[in-house]
Amino acid sequence: MVKSIDKSRDREYYRLHIISERDEYIMELPNNTHSSEAAKQMEFAEGFNPELTTEEKIRAAVEFDDLVQSTLLSFAGDAKTYDHTVFTDRVESSILLEIPQEDGSRVSVKVESALLDSGDEKRFISITESDGRDKETHHYYIEDDQVLRYDDNIAERSRELKRVLRPEGIIIIRMVDRCNDEIENDKLEQQMGLNRQPVGVEEISKLAELLESAEPCKLY
Repeated sequence: MVKSIDKSRDREYYRLHIISERDEYIMELPNNTHSSEAAKQMEFAEGFNPELTTEEKIRAAVEFDDLVQSTLLSFAGDAKTYDHTVFTDRVESSILLEIPQEDGSRVSVKVESALLDSGDEKRFISITESDGRDKETHHYYIEDDQVLRYDDNIAERSRELKRVLRPEGIIIIRMVDRCNDEIENDKLEQQMGLNRQPVGVEEISKLAELLESAEPCKLY
């Protein structure tokens, strides 16, 4: 007589085994406390000021708009323009820059400007700390006449990805569920004033100062 197989018990066994492997992997991760020169360059974008006035937010948006346009103009020979190609509803110009550091690390910068067929304009700057591996990125963009900053810890996301994907390529946790969790976490952070918050003129000025030493990325 052939015994029936209880698949639910098998799934629970593998789930517990996977969790054990994941926890062992986390404990093995190196605790790298080294602070690169690139990381120090990023320190100007730390906390948010919840007391910014409407006037200060609008001024920051104007300064940011000027920064995006002047940067693209300064590197016009290296910028790329996409006329209804990458996105079919806009003309978009972008440039990838880098700020090499003495210790071999660097700050990568992407600047984008787009004019949509609807007449709306998009302005965007992202800066990424890298010392061989991307670590932290600050995304700046204009929304509702204010500049929002979204902080994305790439290194932490990479660690999380390794926790759900084993070298054998077996998907341990449904990636769709993880994406949904990240979306909910982003919303919660924004509601708590921890991320996707307005920044003022002072931070835009420091961002502009950082870009003064930027040069076109050689790999672009």
